[in-house]
Amino acid sequence: MIDTSELVDSLVALLRDIPELVAEMAGDASRIYAYHDQYPKRASLALAIHQMPAPSVMAAWQGTVPGSFGGADVWKHQVTLYLRARETFDGDPPTAYYKLFRLITKGVPSSAGAPMLNVAVHPSCYPMDVPSIQRATDAEGLDYFEVQLAFVEAGDE
Repeated sequence: MIDTSELVDSLVALLRDIPELVAEMAGDASRIYAYHDQYPKRASLALAIHQMPAPSVMAAWQGTVPGSFGGADVWKHQVTLYLRARETFDGDPPTAYYKLFRLITKGVPSSAGAPMLNVAVHPSCYPMDVPSIQRATDAEGLDYFEVQLAFVEAGDE
């Protein structure tokens, strides 16, 4: 089984390599970042979500479950991207979250030359399963979106 922190870091690096996505982060690639559990300093994902700046994308490993792929037993690593869109103003099109989701799935990292859906994020994993996106609400009642990703490990390291 792979070290999932490597998977998350590789995902963040690829997302930072999509010029249009970085542009949506006000040109600041550091607004696309990983959340790694580190007790006791980083022991609350809910707090990390609450503290996300707008705009930003935060990647967090959610867990690993057994799965099946081509008749073989495999590990499926679940990663969630938490999205906060940039501030919009009167007259702006209401497409901020849609645009982020499209760039996460269809954006092309400069180093990869293919859309994210077709890129092997980690050398020991197949490209991501087709992701889902859903609305969520933080403790203050502010909405954000979560993109659920799954990566099937090729073999068992």
